[in-house]
Amino acid sequence: MDQIKMELSKLLTENKELMKEFKSATYKESFQLLLETNRPLFDAIERAYVESDQKESFIADLADDFVKQAKNSYDSLAKKGAKSNYLMDANMLMGTYIIPCIVEYKGSSSEVLADTILSKWNSVFTQFNLQKGTFTDIDSSFRRKLCYITTAVCNCLEKDDDCYELTLLRNYRDQYLSNQPGGKDLIEQYYSVAPQIVFGINQMRDAKNIYRDIYREYLSPCISLIENQEYEICKQMYSGMVVELENAYLGYTS
Repeated sequence: MDQIKMELSKLLTENKELMKEFKSATYKESFQLLLETNRPLFDAIERAYVESDQKESFIADLADDFVKQAKNSYDSLAKKGAKSNYLMDANMLMGTYIIPCIVEYKGSSSEVLADTILSKWNSVFTQFNLQKGTFTDIDSSFRRKLCYITTAVCNCLEKDDDCYELTLLRNYRDQYLSNQPGGKDLIEQYYSVAPQIVFGINQMRDAKNIYRDIYREYLSPCISLIENQEYEICKQMYSGMVVELENAYLGYTS
């Protein structure tokens, strides 16, 4: 049991570099490598779970220890900024790799272990609202050609997918930006980071307020610029928004 706890804890402590691979071109391969590398761990958890007469207590014990180790690492940091960075990074790693990896194993213990860890994690680290995602959901999000950030903002504001703002920005992307020198490269660069930004924001308990601020500070001015045919200034503002949000809501990738 102690060996299982130690190996489970290593998923968080020894995989920080994975966040550099959380991009459309590398996420699938890096995720599958993590899963295969840790399959012996998941096999051991599954065997112990199946054989246990107290399955709920077994899972709770694993989850308690996992979150306790993370909390100890957090508490060992003296500076507030370091604590904040640790939580942002750990939360991103949990949501994009660790929890989806546990779920993807598809054992009888997988869902209950993921759910229990999530519940205990959110009760200890209350700044976040870590949600259970799957590899399929995350990987497919990289391939959907959406205005990710704008779509997330409009969803928060309860606007339809064909609302004026989304339609205007999609037309700007397809009719202007994609035809400019370097425009397609800029669009692809946006697609490589925007899903991660949205994922990071969605884990925050004040996500709705963050999206409202994005609308007020960035999207509304961009829309006015497009309406006034100031397309180049709009490109600069939107690119600046992506950089600022990347710095604010991405961890190891920044």
